[in-house]
Amino acid sequence: MFSNTKEGTIRFLDCQMDYLVFGKGTDPLVIVQGLNLTRLKGGGKLQQMRYKLYGEHFRVYMIDRREPLPEVITVKEIADDVAQGLKTLGVSRAYVMGNSQGGMIAQYLALNYPKLVKKLVLNVTTSGVDPLLEKNVREWAEMASEGRLDDISAEMTEKFYSPNPAPSVSKAMEILYSKQLRHSPEEFRMLTEACLSCDTYDRLKEIKCPVKVMAGKQDAIISSESSVKIAEALGTEACLFEGLGHAAYETKEYQKKVLEFLLD
Repeated sequence: MFSNTKEGTIRFLDCQMDYLVFGKGTDPLVIVQGLNLTRLKGGGKLQQMRYKLYGEHFRVYMIDRREPLPEVITVKEIADDVAQGLKTLGVSRAYVMGNSQGGMIAQYLALNYPKLVKKLVLNVTTSGVDPLLEKNVREWAEMASEGRLDDISAEMTEKFYSPNPAPSVSKAMEILYSKQLRHSPEEFRMLTEACLSCDTYDRLKEIKCPVKVMAGKQDAIISSESSVKIAEALGTEACLFEGLGHAAYETKEYQKKVLEFLLD
């Protein structure tokens, strides 16, 4: 693990957000995580393991969703929270990478806070309505309304790693997972439905910073066609990984491609 890791809480008048900072580098890399059943707090070691390769080159910043959540929240509003959190932490310009719902949030950061974003990486995400994602969101929101978080966890894990099986979890990893705090069913439902609020497609040409769009070709959560559409709107080409799904961005092959783009 990185010796200069820092975890803390950013407090505003009506809410608070937990954050995590780690890595050997000096240039800030903001990783905006996707929809999760668990909170960032208590998951610091897991995040460092997941993004160790980035931590070797950057000072990595991660900011959780606000607490408490309003009755309705959009990905644009979450982006506003992230921007405010980064300002509080003294980050005025950074490389930004968003995964899944985090990619939606990252698009709004690049559009509404252009001076903040030096380069942008969009992983397994969408810029608007994605029929596959909408189907998944509706199912998960209904399950959350019924309090079935364990069922959601099992289904999300299966789809996250499809078409490949989920990796085996060691005892040490089980202990780390057990330390993470879960969202309540109602919180998870609200965050899930926020995915359907993304509407950036018609504004993508406003993004002026360099952008890398990447996805697993066999994604079972958000169709890879959505990444292709984003790339085409930006005048670039999506990098699709054959044989990988939504979890593509956790693989070393994928992360090395991201690093090539960020360090170029």
